[in-house]
Amino acid sequence: MFAGKAIRCECGYEVRASDEDALVEGIRRHASEAHDIAFSIELARKLARDATQLAGEDEVTRRRETQ
Repeated sequence: MFAGKAIRCECGYEVRASDEDALVEGIRRHASEAHDIAFSIELARKLARDATQLAGEDEVTRRRETQ
């Protein structure tokens, strides 16, 4: 389930969205406008999913550290 995620670019820009499609569009728009990079929908979706997975792993790590 996708529950409002964010991804941060190496340049510091952060894309936030309430659903995966909006996050993918935000990633593609930023890459194009700020870096002149044309991400395919598939690549942007992979980045969004990887970021979502990493965010989940970070949450698990935080929970373990506080136990």
